[in-house]
Amino acid sequence: MFATSCGGNGESTGTDDSDPEAVRVVASMYPLEYFAGRVGGDRVRVERVVPAGADAHDFEPTPGDLRKIAGADLIVYNGLGFESWIDALLDSGDAPEAAVQASSESIALRFRPDEIGSEPDHEDGHLDPHMWLDPMLAVTQVTAIKNGLIEIDPEGSATYEGNADDLVVQLTALDGRYSDALRSCSGDTFVTSHDSFNYMAGRYGLNAVGISGINPESEPSPRTLADLSDAVTEFGIRYVLVSPIDSERLSDTLARETGVHALQLHSLQNLTRDQRDAGETYLSLMDANLESLAIALECQQ
Repeated sequence: MFATSCGGNGESTGTDDSDPEAVRVVASMYPLEYFAGRVGGDRVRVERVVPAGADAHDFEPTPGDLRKIAGADLIVYNGLGFESWIDALLDSGDAPEAAVQASSESIALRFRPDEIGSEPDHEDGHLDPHMWLDPMLAVTQVTAIKNGLIEIDPEGSATYEGNADDLVVQLTALDGRYSDALRSCSGDTFVTSHDSFNYMAGRYGLNAVGISGINPESEPSPRTLADLSDAVTEFGIRYVLVSPIDSERLSDTLARETGVHALQLHSLQNLTRDQRDAGETYLSLMDANLESLAIALECQQ
């Protein structure tokens, strides 16, 4: 998980900007920003490069972003194809010497099938990189970040170990809340605006059906939309779950044609400005996601 590479729009969290001893970390997306800030505590300054409310899938760094990244001690990125710009950056010699890929390829990767109803596999499916939406896979990302910070700042190992342990306890408790709430539900299939919830669904024995693809800008085929409409009818689905970051046009179309209602389900690849201003975090929004899922799946309280 820890790799050494060769060589703004964001805001920072962690220590004060004037602290010359702070470990400077650049995170490619919000969950990793949150995890790095929690693990690093007062020893790190975490900066993000994707502006609030922007789609992290299609982000391209500006010259100012590249200067910020080059000046950091560590870059943390998701990998698995999520950041289209990361490979070129790591190969260019302009990235920090230390880089952490937070998503491990050693776990059971999930793929989205080309068409609803077909079995996904690595040959004809599309790799889903959204591991952070499974709380227990988020634990593996926290561990990768902790190990990366210890590698470049061994004097802070006790801080990083303790902070990571605290966060893992919270993530494990989050997993427990999901398991308890989703154990007894009338339905097991939910429809989302953006196909990013395959790991979450797999963890809790559910089926997630996305309107748009792994990248929310990808357009579904007419057949996919027709299959979705049929699935809504077949499974008695009453809600479509929409991420605030995604375009709502396709989900609005499905709702209009089928009569389903919309609920929010956050993909958490980024936060909106309002969410940041309100103090929302990964944990608070994951709890909000659970509330929406429990309504959509008609789970017993």
